[in-house]
Amino acid sequence: MPISLAEVFDALVEDEAVSQRYASFVREQIHDGTCLDLACGTGTISERLKNFFEISGLDIDPAMLIQYKLRNPECKTILGSLSDLHELGSYDAILLFGDSLNYVLSLDEVKSLLSQALSHLNKDGVFLFDMHTEIRYEEFKEEYLEEGIVLGHPFQWTILSLPDQVLNHHFAFYDDQGHAQTLSFDQKVYSLESIMEILKQLDTRVDIYSDFILGVHPNQEKYLFVVRKGSL
Repeated sequence: MPISLAEVFDALVEDEAVSQRYASFVREQIHDGTCLDLACGTGTISERLKNFFEISGLDIDPAMLIQYKLRNPECKTILGSLSDLHELGSYDAILLFGDSLNYVLSLDEVKSLLSQALSHLNKDGVFLFDMHTEIRYEEFKEEYLEEGIVLGHPFQWTILSLPDQVLNHHFAFYDDQGHAQTLSFDQKVYSLESIMEILKQLDTRVDIYSDFILGVHPNQEKYLFVVRKGSL
């Protein structure tokens, strides 16, 4: 029987303390209102914010949205791609966490995504997203291998840095007969300067955090961006 990544996703990557830190970070920037959780996955961030916001979750994977709805039945789900946000409404907060920006594999596409997201912000709204710092690309120049059992399935997960600042993730899940089901996807690591140039072109006000510490600290693993439209 095929294994859905959505079914095992939380067991592979969920960290309750980290999810709560992200939720607290959002609440530090904006307290309530309407919220769009882009690339929402199984809804771990939405779950921690839904008592404060009217939340909608968007994801390209129908199986992820099924898990999202089980966790957050009171929240709206939207099946959609980050490449086309034109039909959405407007929101007080838009979130894009889980390094989801890094799944967008060209700067032109990144600019389109950021521009579209900002167009759906209310006047005093805030767009919050994260991405890998360049140290992540350096970290996986030697292949990373994780092995274990997730929900009864033996698995292998490898991460390897490829040319052009690309990180490849490869999963192999094994059934009772030892047959492997494989999944592979890429992320691209962008320089902070390239993203800041796009945000400048889009006429935004930006605060940058490094692993939740205000300011630019390249030795950390993630940058977090707090973006608002226009100049004061």
